[in-house]
Amino acid sequence: MSAYEAIKKNILSNKYPFLDYQNLLNEHIMEKDKLNFDFENYIIVGIGGSSQGSKAVSHILSQKNIYYFDHLNAKKVDKVLNSINHIDTGFIFISKSGSTSEVLTLYDYISEFFGDELDKTKNFLAITENNDAPLYRFATHSGFHCIEHNPNIGGRFSIFTHTSMIPISLFFNNYLDMFKGFESAISDFLNKDSVSDDMSPVDIAFKKHNLILSGKKIDIILLYGDELYEIGNWMKQLYAESLGKNGFGYLPVISQMTQDQHSVLQLYLDGPNDKFYEFYSANYQESNNFIDLTLANHKQAMLKTLENESLPIVRISDYFVDNEQSIGYQLGYFFISSILETLLLAHLGGVDPFGQDAVEKQKKYLK
Repeated sequence: MSAYEAIKKNILSNKYPFLDYQNLLNEHIMEKDKLNFDFENYIIVGIGGSSQGSKAVSHILSQKNIYYFDHLNAKKVDKVLNSINHIDTGFIFISKSGSTSEVLTLYDYISEFFGDELDKTKNFLAITENNDAPLYRFATHSGFHCIEHNPNIGGRFSIFTHTSMIPISLFFNNYLDMFKGFESAISDFLNKDSVSDDMSPVDIAFKKHNLILSGKKIDIILLYGDELYEIGNWMKQLYAESLGKNGFGYLPVISQMTQDQHSVLQLYLDGPNDKFYEFYSANYQESNNFIDLTLANHKQAMLKTLENESLPIVRISDYFVDNEQSIGYQLGYFFISSILETLLLAHLGGVDPFGQDAVEKQKKYLK
């Protein structure tokens, strides 16, 4: 059975809960309808896939009142906590297991920082599995709302679960358009319909697999537009954790342009020939701003340079970051297409895209 037929069969037999469009949409609407959590600011506390999906959407929309504590930088945490009106701030703690050490540390720190000045029953929200882990116990003991995390969906595949869609729904009015893009991506895949922007996950998966077999093990993800930086980080986790097994996979490198033209372009063009390239750019819809025009000019120059040097380009995609009417659909289509591409590549490479056993090697040394 071909890789495409294997993935298609699994989708049709509902073996991928993270691709079950109707169920995920129904679950989200049901949870959102009963959620009373409306604040001026939001702080999302989560690591990796627990927060990266909504962070990518927040960043592409240039949201100013959403803060992400996905790090352990005490100075940055203090700066945010000292700058906000905590009464007007909703704190969302996300951990699938409920025992993620960074999330628990930040929960304790925020609780002590505000003490009795903050009503957890109003300002705190948890998204975690219903289990005996600390985060669920904290929510139960303190009496704040807890949304159950789907135990069958891992972090990097959770973009359309509560971990991402609950936060996104709080700051993005057109977030349901993401589900429309999700539905279209699945439909196009199953029907082998043509797509725009070279976004076919089947074509890209086979391109990448052939490049990997030829010795290309580094994926340079060229980002034109700062709004796309966190999209790049979302891809980095998806590709690295899903495919980097048993000697297979490739290293995703996030390259911010045009800055990297002045630091690593020499290596890209004249260093080891072990790389392939993807282009992602912010499309400012025919902006006449001279800065935007210069950025677009640099992108075209880079494209021509790579083509003239016969260096492999696997994707060229534009995102309408200034148009909230279209960006939701685009993002939904992109997220699902990237996941389908990853499932196909995992099948072609003979690896399990869902495990991450090697990550546990580090955890055993944590105190």
